[in-house]
Amino acid sequence: MAKKAKKKAKTRKRLTPLEKIRKELTKLEALHAKEETIVEKINEIIEDGEFEDAGYDFDKWEGTNGD
Repeated sequence: MAKKAKKKAKTRKRLTPLEKIRKELTKLEALHAKEETIVEKINEIIEDGEFEDAGYDFDKWEGTNGD
């Protein structure tokens, strides 16, 4: 008969309540940073759309030097 292989029990460090809170707060801060980036991108898109609606075309912008 083949012996059953014993699985080593992984000893996991139990987190204290304070460590759990810090871990979750770190996740929340990372999520907030991602949200800020998304909001900035959306605002840029809105601003670009407002310029286009106003008739500005910066690709065809000409200088004021009289040329």
